[in-house]
Amino acid sequence: MKFERILLDIEVQRDFFDRSGSFYTKPAAEVAANIYRLFTWARKHRIPVISTVLRIRPDRLGPLVDVPHCVEETPGEEKMPRTVLPRRINFGIRNVTDLPRDLFRWHQQVIFEKRYTDILAHTRAERLITELEGGTFFICGAGVAKGIVEVAVGLRFRGFSVVLASDAVLDLGDKHALMARLRMEAKGVAFIPTARIVLPAPRRPTASFRLATPALR
Repeated sequence: MKFERILLDIEVQRDFFDRSGSFYTKPAAEVAANIYRLFTWARKHRIPVISTVLRIRPDRLGPLVDVPHCVEETPGEEKMPRTVLPRRINFGIRNVTDLPRDLFRWHQQVIFEKRYTDILAHTRAERLITELEGGTFFICGAGVAKGIVEVAVGLRFRGFSVVLASDAVLDLGDKHALMARLRMEAKGVAFIPTARIVLPAPRRPTASFRLATPALR
């Protein structure tokens, strides 16, 4: 499978982005607005979307913050509604390798549920990414120092171009967030604001237009 662009959203869940969430913070509203812009862009241009959902067992604290978050069977684990596309498939929590053929022909969005932050440790997701041929991943979501840096560095190692939507990510107050950003920068991840990502590509004059243009004297 070959795509020029792929949108990858990491842990865009209610506990981080909804006012009722267990770890909602003031920056989340602006970050969510930019994530929604990226999803509008993806829908408009039919860009494939890979999404991850963290699901933590009730007896576990969770890996991102020091309060219970993304606990399975609670509202906090749900994806934000505007990041769920009509043509989607959710593979659930099973960590297996099988994938349907022509996956993105039938579905624009593929959702993977996971217990841990690193999506590349999920064998089915890792297989999907391995079958992609080149292209650029555009990353947004929550957990700069965990799932975001893990997948960004992993994708660069696999030879993909990677863009971090710099104003569409939450660091969740993690003290290692700055180091994660420096690590991504060192690995060649580009930091670009959402407004620049969603800008329409400049249109080039066609050959017929050039021929019809009178010469300047």
